[in-house]
Amino acid sequence: MPVLSLVSSVRGITTAIKDVGRLREIATVLARHGFGEAVNRLGLADTAGLGSLVPALDASKHPIPTARRIRLAIEELGPTFVKLGQILSTRPDLVPEDVVAELQHLQDHVPVLPFADVRRMLEAELGESFSTHFNHIDEAPLASASIAQVHRAVLAHETEEVVLKVQRPDIARRIDADLHILHFLARQVEQRLPDLALMDPVGIVTEFERAILRELDFSQERRNIARFRQNFENFPSVRAPRVFDAHCTTRVLTLEYVAGVKVTRAAQELGVDAHVVARQMLQAILKMIFQDGYFHGDLHPGNVLIQPSGQIVLIDFGLVGRLSPRQREHILDLLIGLARQDWSLVARTFFELGVKVPGVIYDFEAFEADVIDILERHLAGRTLSEIDVGGYFAELVQGAIRHQIKMPPTYTLVFKALMTVEGIGKTLAPDIQLVEEAQPFVAEMAAERYSPKRLVKDAIDSLDGITRFARAFPLLANSLLRDLADGRLTVRVEPQGVEAAIQAARSIARRRNRALLAGSLFVAGSLALPHGGRDVLGVPLLALAFYVVGAGLALLSLGTAWRD
Repeated sequence: MPVLSLVSSVRGITTAIKDVGRLREIATVLARHGFGEAVNRLGLADTAGLGSLVPALDASKHPIPTARRIRLAIEELGPTFVKLGQILSTRPDLVPEDVVAELQHLQDHVPVLPFADVRRMLEAELGESFSTHFNHIDEAPLASASIAQVHRAVLAHETEEVVLKVQRPDIARRIDADLHILHFLARQVEQRLPDLALMDPVGIVTEFERAILRELDFSQERRNIARFRQNFENFPSVRAPRVFDAHCTTRVLTLEYVAGVKVTRAAQELGVDAHVVARQMLQAILKMIFQDGYFHGDLHPGNVLIQPSGQIVLIDFGLVGRLSPRQREHILDLLIGLARQDWSLVARTFFELGVKVPGVIYDFEAFEADVIDILERHLAGRTLSEIDVGGYFAELVQGAIRHQIKMPPTYTLVFKALMTVEGIGKTLAPDIQLVEEAQPFVAEMAAERYSPKRLVKDAIDSLDGITRFARAFPLLANSLLRDLADGRLTVRVEPQGVEAAIQAARSIARRRNRALLAGSLFVAGSLALPHGGRDVLGVPLLALAFYVVGAGLALLSLGTAWRD
């Protein structure tokens, strides 16, 4: 019966059986690395048909730290989980610091794909006559990763060296099956582990699915490279490799071969000026963020090559980040606050850009106090050379999490890129300063923000928004009233203290009514005076009766008002 819970898609019984087999493999790997308790709590033991196998596997005590065991388990689980771990390594807002550090060392432990399989893939993608387009293809790969394998080749007509990035056969099918299971696991986490539900596991898997499916489509990487090449046309110190579109498909990418060395070895092996390279790297990432709004999302040293001329070549554009103008201004505000030591500005900006949990009442003053404490410890009284910008950003993100404020993935990817590039820069030239290099970009954006042209544009945009709302309001109001009249719209109001307010209103109404009645009786008594009748104390009896009852009501109203 538990197996049926896994059959939640239209892929049918065949897919379900395949997924259960893979799920059994996943549960076994997790248990072998000491996570049998998690397997049990998620209900995977029964679903995967493991029975009592999980407790037995979990019986041994592991001397290895938990974070490292997580990394080892992910590596054993294969390409999909490795990619997910690499994405999570950019999310210090979701993942503990020690786990992030381990995930950053994730490696693809995959066997080399036989060249016969590579040839079959090239034939399927480029046609059976593909070999006529190349003078030579090296059978030994330059690199072998989980999604693709890279081979060096020479084009037939251009006699130019290229690299062929060839997708592994059936990798898309394997990833599709794993994504199916990841969605199942995410739902189990939300249902069975409430503490982790705040991380939005279903949302994480959904976002990851979009990212990895884009990475499987090599035409997306081609578009990313084309955009970067265009953005850096006037920035000659940094470039991306040329793409040979005629020899590319969604599963084969043909790129210019780059003769270069990793950025961290460039000074020793090529004799280039490390300080110049470090400055160019920082300026490149700042340009991506502030000018282009389009940045390389995986700038580790292996993806930054230095050519003998000193030119920087960025490779592997499968993961990129995009920033809207508003998001760029948030990052600008953070750097302005850092430069001016305006801690309140930094706190307000972080609070504004963070994702809030519905229903949580936030204490901004407490949040601001925590931010100021972090900034004082990292920045106050320190010179630029002593400031660890990476540590400053990382602790700010962790501080936000303590207040149940999550950073959107785009921002954490930006912070990761900044920290990575700053780390590379300080490895090459310890005195290099991100804040100092950012000043021209900050000044340019600040000047543009407050320029007359921008202010006029913002005013026009605001006026246009008000005008559109004014035009739309009558139709919207009419629609709402019609829905309300037809019973399609209900309004439920539950103000606090409503019963007390109702009782107070009723009391006021009673006092008002008594006062009105008392006044009416006094008037009636006065009108009865001329009509005579038997007198009591010199006052006609009827008039006296009106006066007495009216006085009684008046005294009762005064007494009630005094008590309230």
